[in-house]
Amino acid sequence: MEINVLAQLEETVNIFGVDFHRFREGDKVAKTYDVRLYELLNIKPPFDRGLSEALKLCDLGGLYIVVDSFFIQNISFIYDNSMIVIGPFIISSAEDILPKVMEKNNIPVSFQKELKEFYNSLPLVTDLLILEKIVMQHMSYLMPKGVEIVRSHIENFAYEVTQYDELQMLEEQKISMEAIEHRYGIEDRFMEAIRSGNAEKVYDIAREFSGYRMSPRVANGFRNGQNSLIILNTLMRRAVQEADVHPAHIDRLSEDFANRIESAKNEAELNLISRDMTRKYCLLVRNHSLIGHSEMVRDAINYIDFNLTEDLSLNAIAEKLSVSASYLSKQFKNENNKTLTNYVNEKRVYTSLKYLATTDLPVQNVAELVGIYDENYFSRLFKKYQNITPSKYRNLMRRESN
Repeated sequence: MEINVLAQLEETVNIFGVDFHRFREGDKVAKTYDVRLYELLNIKPPFDRGLSEALKLCDLGGLYIVVDSFFIQNISFIYDNSMIVIGPFIISSAEDILPKVMEKNNIPVSFQKELKEFYNSLPLVTDLLILEKIVMQHMSYLMPKGVEIVRSHIENFAYEVTQYDELQMLEEQKISMEAIEHRYGIEDRFMEAIRSGNAEKVYDIAREFSGYRMSPRVANGFRNGQNSLIILNTLMRRAVQEADVHPAHIDRLSEDFANRIESAKNEAELNLISRDMTRKYCLLVRNHSLIGHSEMVRDAINYIDFNLTEDLSLNAIAEKLSVSASYLSKQFKNENNKTLTNYVNEKRVYTSLKYLATTDLPVQNVAELVGIYDENYFSRLFKKYQNITPSKYRNLMRRESN
């Protein structure tokens, strides 16, 4: 029964995104506890002084809320000659904590980027009181009968800091900064590859970037995979936005991937989503990036893209934009190497591909959905741009999907 209670406590705190550790005599904290900060600053991790010393300092039934001088917290208690440690976690954002940490501990500014990355990787517990109550409730079942549970708050938990040799510190900071610069350089190239719509280049850089992934934020490996894709979706969205793609196109794709990520069932599905995300965001750039276009031509293209069923003649669009038709025509061709009419026709035919491939709608209805109300004219345009009739295209897509 007690083992089940302990396992239930571990499962519950993991829901908060917080790690659960059970240390026994002889355990090496570095193998189970997040020690990146302590390695960075050359500090001995908490509870690395030996369990026997911790057992002397802690009372059975004591619930210890420990906050160190770096504003990192954990919850701990003694159970069955072992120490249960729930953490590390923070209760304020990294942006709020970092300036205080650096000032309080006299940390050189050269560590700032690495520290920020570390704090951003820690679980954020927004309601510590609820977590404490959950732990106390489970402790009431785990403690021997008659043992009172007493809550203690320990602040400014002290560490033995080893002083750096000045030359050694400068050399280690130089190496650290070079690694950071290299990683950020890879990220910049990754974002630029997305902005340019180069999917193959994105895949290559992603493989290089994988060596710099941060430690997982939660114990659940699948959840970590989902979180990584959520971050990737955000990064790609931002890169595509910088490529001057209209937000309406981006929102539609971003929301679709957000839903797919949350509904994924296994890691194989996440891998498929990752590759699909790269391909579709790059396609979005290639099909809808308006970098290099004047404001007038951008407005014309966006109006065409979102109003395919409307009158998209040169005169109608010029009137919508309050510009002369001749000026719009000349500027549009200069910037796109095609006439406005050709662009409209290509866009309508391109949009019809999806309807022909995924629906059983008659060709006439598909034509109307893209703003062409003469089936014969639509068929002629379709063959001009696709070198095949709409019906043959539909049959071809069905054969390939079977």
